[in-house]
Amino acid sequence: MQRFYDVLDAALIRATTIPNEIDLPPWPDLEAEDVTGWTDWLRRLWRITEFAAAVHHASPVLSAAVHKTLDSPGRPVASSRELRRVVDAVSRYLLRWQSRATPYGRFAGVAPVRLAAPAAVRWGTDHQVRLQPDALALHDQIRALEARLAVLRKANVVTNSLGFARGSRWVVPAAATPETGTGASLCDVEIELTAPVRLAIDTGRRPVPFAELTASLAATAPQADTLVIETMLAGLVAHSVLISSIRPAMTTTDPAGHLARFTADAPRATAPPAAALRLDCAVCLPDAVLREAEYAALILARIAPPVSGWAAYHQDFLERYGPHTAVPVREVVSGSGLGYPAGYRGSHRHEARDLGTRAVTLLTIAQRAALQRHHEVVLGDTLITRLTGEQRQPVPHTELRFHLAAPTPGDLDRGDFTLWISAAARHAGVTAGRFLHLFDPAERERFQRAYTHLPTQLPDALIAQMSVPPLAPRMTAVAQVPEILPVLTLGEYRDTAEHGEVIEVDDLAVVADAHRMWLVSLSRDRPVEPLLLNAVDLAGGQQPLARFLTEISTARCAPCRPVTWGALARDLPFLPRLRHGRSILHPARWRVEASELPPSTASHREWRAGWEQLRGTYRIPAQVFLGAADTRVRLDLDEPAHLTLLRRHLARHATAILTEPGDPAGWLHGRAHEVMLTLARTPAEQPTPWPRQRVATASTTAHQPGRSRWLYAKLYGRVDDILHQVPALGDAYSPASWFIRYHNPAPHLRLRLALRDDNEFACTARRLGVWADRLRDAGVLADYTLDTYRPEPRFGTGATLAAAEAVFAADSRTVLTHLHLDPVARTAAGMIAITAGFADNGLTWLLEHVDHHGHRPADRVAQHRDTVIDTARHRDTALQTALARYRTLAQANGLDTDQVLTDLLHLHHARSIGPDLTSERYCLRLARTAAKTMLLRDAS
Repeated sequence: MQRFYDVLDAALIRATTIPNEIDLPPWPDLEAEDVTGWTDWLRRLWRITEFAAAVHHASPVLSAAVHKTLDSPGRPVASSRELRRVVDAVSRYLLRWQSRATPYGRFAGVAPVRLAAPAAVRWGTDHQVRLQPDALALHDQIRALEARLAVLRKANVVTNSLGFARGSRWVVPAAATPETGTGASLCDVEIELTAPVRLAIDTGRRPVPFAELTASLAATAPQADTLVIETMLAGLVAHSVLISSIRPAMTTTDPAGHLARFTADAPRATAPPAAALRLDCAVCLPDAVLREAEYAALILARIAPPVSGWAAYHQDFLERYGPHTAVPVREVVSGSGLGYPAGYRGSHRHEARDLGTRAVTLLTIAQRAALQRHHEVVLGDTLITRLTGEQRQPVPHTELRFHLAAPTPGDLDRGDFTLWISAAARHAGVTAGRFLHLFDPAERERFQRAYTHLPTQLPDALIAQMSVPPLAPRMTAVAQVPEILPVLTLGEYRDTAEHGEVIEVDDLAVVADAHRMWLVSLSRDRPVEPLLLNAVDLAGGQQPLARFLTEISTARCAPCRPVTWGALARDLPFLPRLRHGRSILHPARWRVEASELPPSTASHREWRAGWEQLRGTYRIPAQVFLGAADTRVRLDLDEPAHLTLLRRHLARHATAILTEPGDPAGWLHGRAHEVMLTLARTPAEQPTPWPRQRVATASTTAHQPGRSRWLYAKLYGRVDDILHQVPALGDAYSPASWFIRYHNPAPHLRLRLALRDDNEFACTARRLGVWADRLRDAGVLADYTLDTYRPEPRFGTGATLAAAEAVFAADSRTVLTHLHLDPVARTAAGMIAITAGFADNGLTWLLEHVDHHGHRPADRVAQHRDTVIDTARHRDTALQTALARYRTLAQANGLDTDQVLTDLLHLHHARSIGPDLTSERYCLRLARTAAKTMLLRDAS
């Protein structure tokens, strides 16, 4: 298999801190009322000081309850019911310590991994704990400080860049307010845009001292009391309209030190500090593991479904703004623009259900495995091809997390191992970012170097680190990442004088072509590809604008993500293991419903009998994970205590998701772990060039029906038959009118009728309606609508746009004249005519700019060539004149004439045949061949 990804020197391991040699007491009987046995189990467990310390840090209340029990020998200090709750909670913590590698307090941590042979492991016990304020306690401290005017007067403020105007109100989306507290119930904050509020927002576009902002407002209202103004501004801070410098940016990894700059008597924390743990270990992984991970990542990208919602959004963007048009991000996502893609918080769009070939194939795989009682399905080339769907370029970089199963380090060197894939990331840095502050400078520099030189989707793109607060304050610690790249700041206070290169959202615009969408910095004239270097859930935990900026650059790529079974298969009771080579892409999974088992009132014996019957039917192994992703624990279903915990889980949740765990990791002393590798596109895979011509800035011109000199109609039906009837419109179809074919959402003709002025609209609309009724009666037209015509600024503005529209009109007349000809031949001939009239070097332009390689047989090209040449010899004088004038104005206005000509040829194909990239490429190839023949004949 051809390699697409290389592993970069930015790897880490997540693992539990459980010692190599540990003597755990046998599990107690959790069904019986065995207070003595439970207490004895707690006492023996609490002698393991590492575990007792980890529980104490995670839950001081639980730790105190255990100590209270153990400190009162012979005298029960709690009822059996209360003690049962304590034992259950301690049991879950013990299972976490044994089986969950997710970093949490003192239970699990991280360490960098070296990529070198031979494989080696050193495991120590001197783990380093770094304490940091509890996220919610820190949030409360910040709010308390911001409520003190004496502290605010020493601070700076800036307008929240997430905010925007909506009518007469200022909106801050999904904000935590004084009323919502920690943000458990988020809603948009709306503030009336009074004159003082507007002035505060406008003045705060750049960081300004709170006292200076107060003085600015006081200067406009001398009669107002200063305290009243300060109180009003403090209210804007409290409602996140203004962000104060008291609030640390997400690149601040010492928030307590940051707060100390503003006051020596900060409010006391209301919760114990959180802990992040650097493991005392050294791990080296050999090439064999790296190569297998590279292939696994490529397979995951090949079979992944598209990023939901973006295909339709991309198409809508092109339809609304056209290609190569730079539209400010705020305009695109606003209510008067396109809004957000389907699936986004606040989006009005609906996600399409995945019911295509891929979903059916996965359902077939699952059902066949169940019927044949196969535990595993091997993904060969045939199945991978069926799952691949449309060809898409994989994302340029990603992270892969996996459990590495092998008996010894030597087995890793020999290639005798299995990768059990647990997760993959949207891009590099998602997993590693939050842990960089735990590494020493040399280790951190390795990661920074890897991220700085990541391949980009477009050449010369600027990779930026997005810094934005998560929606829930409790996730702040997860979102804090040291500043290692140029920063794209959003929704936070950041003094550009104190930081490196900073990108503002107001400097960003969205651009698209037929294949992709991207961001461009208007001031830098350079693509920008933001990375959000944390694992906070994009859909539920981040601002929709942050998600949009993160996803857009690779939205049309093939994402590297764990196998998703789709809507049809995900709720099946059994899904088989999916294997490719030495990689388990998806473990076997069982979905157990409480309704399939005896009721909660059944005795333990009855429930156990029902469970054993169900387990035999589903063939569930003894060792399983309960739960999903970072919340799972490993159970031994032959252990009665674990079975009791499963029963209690089903009583609470009604459903239990069980997955098979990976094979033992003897090479790491059997420890629960995840290896994280950073993968990037190989140097051999070059990024797709981006159009370096000056992109046009989106125009705000909109020709509303009845209020302009354009009537824009969409005519749905048999487009060829509709075009044959266009002459019947008479002078309603004036010489300046034009049309184009379109396929989405159904085949239709987009007709722009040019009027002398808007007074003609009513009369022309009436004539169009009469004409449309005749077409409907004839079975040609299904429906028609009137819409708003928004000119595409890529063709220019003012006189230049008018000249472009004259070309569209002349080309439309040519297409109508040649409707009787072969569609391919007339289209290629039209391409020759447009090139001859527009390009400086005439037909030579086609030879230099059109790819002459194609999949159509050469004899088909030759068959059409002579017809094309004969048609092209008859030049339309009006079209040639319009093209010459437009070229002169386009050059004078700084448009890239090569790109303009490419767009004109694309529109001609859409006008003559319709949107179809395969057909367009063939017509261009045919036009090039005919042009070459014409040049040779003219030369001879």
